[in-house]
Amino acid sequence: MKNTFNKLCIGVITLFLALSTVWISGCQEEDLKVGQNTIQDVKMASGDQISLNNPGFESSWSGWNDTDPSALSSDAHTGSKSAKITGSSGKVEQTVSVSQNTNYILTAYVLDKGTIGVITGSNDLSDGGDYNDWTEVSVAFNSGSNTNVTIYGKYNGGTGRFDDFALIEGSGSGGSGGENGKLTISSASASANDGNVPANTLDGNLGTRWSANGSGQYITYDLGSIKSVSSLKIAWYKGDQRSSFFKIRAGNTTSTLSDVYNAQSSGSSGNTTSLETYSFDAVNARYIRITGFGNSSNSWNSITETEIWGESSNGGGDTTPPSSVSGLSATAGNGQVGLSWTNPSDSDFDHVEISYNGSSSSTSSSSQTITGLTNGNSYTFNVVAYDDSGNASSSKSVSATPQGSGDGGGSADVPSDLMANCNQWKITYPDGSEDKTLCGEANNEFYFVSDNQDAIVFRVPIRSNNGSTPNSDYIRSELRERKEDGSSDIYWTTTGQHVVYSKQAITHLPINKNHLVATQIHGNKSDGIDDAMVLRLEGSHLFLSFNGGKLRSDLTIKTNYTLGTQHEVIFEIINGKHYCYYSEDGNLANAYNSGNASSYLVKDGSNDHVMDINYDQTYFKIGNYTQSNPDREGSDTDDPNNYGEVYVYDFWVSHN
Repeated sequence: MKNTFNKLCIGVITLFLALSTVWISGCQEEDLKVGQNTIQDVKMASGDQISLNNPGFESSWSGWNDTDPSALSSDAHTGSKSAKITGSSGKVEQTVSVSQNTNYILTAYVLDKGTIGVITGSNDLSDGGDYNDWTEVSVAFNSGSNTNVTIYGKYNGGTGRFDDFALIEGSGSGGSGGENGKLTISSASASANDGNVPANTLDGNLGTRWSANGSGQYITYDLGSIKSVSSLKIAWYKGDQRSSFFKIRAGNTTSTLSDVYNAQSSGSSGNTTSLETYSFDAVNARYIRITGFGNSSNSWNSITETEIWGESSNGGGDTTPPSSVSGLSATAGNGQVGLSWTNPSDSDFDHVEISYNGSSSSTSSSSQTITGLTNGNSYTFNVVAYDDSGNASSSKSVSATPQGSGDGGGSADVPSDLMANCNQWKITYPDGSEDKTLCGEANNEFYFVSDNQDAIVFRVPIRSNNGSTPNSDYIRSELRERKEDGSSDIYWTTTGQHVVYSKQAITHLPINKNHLVATQIHGNKSDGIDDAMVLRLEGSHLFLSFNGGKLRSDLTIKTNYTLGTQHEVIFEIINGKHYCYYSEDGNLANAYNSGNASSYLVKDGSNDHVMDINYDQTYFKIGNYTQSNPDREGSDTDDPNNYGEVYVYDFWVSHN
């Protein structure tokens, strides 16, 4: 009787959700986010959801084993609680009963830095990264001979939050499945979404969708193992009203994808909301990615349903993972770490994937050098071996801390040792106070020399006693340009040539509002200029901002900036024309001084300059203007890990 009642309830709920999505589908992407309850129930339609104990942490730690440093947070995806991990040993885990030889998908929502995973016997499968907003992360696995598995969330290089774990049982056991050439998709993920999540493209319902705004956004499908793929069927949201521009990429890893179909110019038909077929020469691939470039009406990318077709499997298939790598070692260098190992001897070994601090790479060799790292920061490298069916070994890990050159990286004892003219600058601290006498100024917690003695560190902790400068809600540890003799603040006009150069790295962002400005041009506030041009980082999006969009629209430099990446930036004004140069190869200063820096220009279409406007009361700023405060950080205020930070290795200004 109880089972009959439960089935009746599920049927009523499913009918309600189906009717609800009819109403939802009539709204613009920009207008509405699909409710999380709808998303969760839609996912259940593709398999039975396994009962987890307290999956959203609403009952504190009930059902979970938590390893410190861990805590409960009020910043939740749904409900009022989530789990927060703040240190390298932090972890939450739960043991769950499963059926043998059965496919499952583990999902959870992650905010900021975090990894979720599942341990099945000797196998440890995981996925994670650094997410600006609550993002659904998934891990597909087969239970093999195990009747219990352990699911977990753990530290991934910084504070992370976890909420709404779910475990969904797939259809059948072992093999890849597929009827009439239609292949089974294990999971879907995406570069971004507006609340309409990737899983909606697999629910068989044309009334739900995945949506993300902006050229270059993508959705990735994991087939679970390598399959022969020859076509995709895609249904586009509002596909009868507009053409969507896209390309399809395929590969055995997400870092080795190749184009197999390009409709970046031609687009979809624009005359149907039903599935449209896009065929190509058969390729062997595990991952399929659809990259969107907007549509004929706007810059949104929206897919209601996707099917992947190819050579059907007869069932069974190789589900045996390869052995793990052995002899894994790490050698730290200057801004890099060299890894070496012995690959497994399995005859079907294909490649290894290396993940670290939200980044990843793959290789079939037995060594790799990871570059672009920050000296003094500790990195943990996870190495997983894959066979040619896509099965993954258990992970092996090693940690290393890159260091500067043999002389320690530098010789500075106090910040002014790294200044060309210490009289030419004053600093504003996070408590709102100013210091105009920086020559010989001792290190303090907001302004100090790096461990390698080669950079000035500008650190802004978010604390309840923070202050701010007039007309600003945010806090800073930032230099402001003065006259060369330090007699007073300097102000100039945009007539002539004015240049600021900074070699720097943004190394840390606040926990909740993860926005920071490093390098600025200021102008006359009374004329509406104010923050005329700034280099701004929001999550991993690095861009130029022009007084918050009041002078012109933002201009993206890159969408995947990794914290700690050393870069050079030059802001130049020549008679009102504003130019920006950006480089991560270390050659910008030399190229600019020799007159060969044009390849480093950040361009706006065909224009070399990014803005043409004249104003006065102008000056440069260098350092760290953290775009957050205690109100924005809430309960995470005074958390020792809640701060913004910038390393500045070299900087100068010139006026002609």
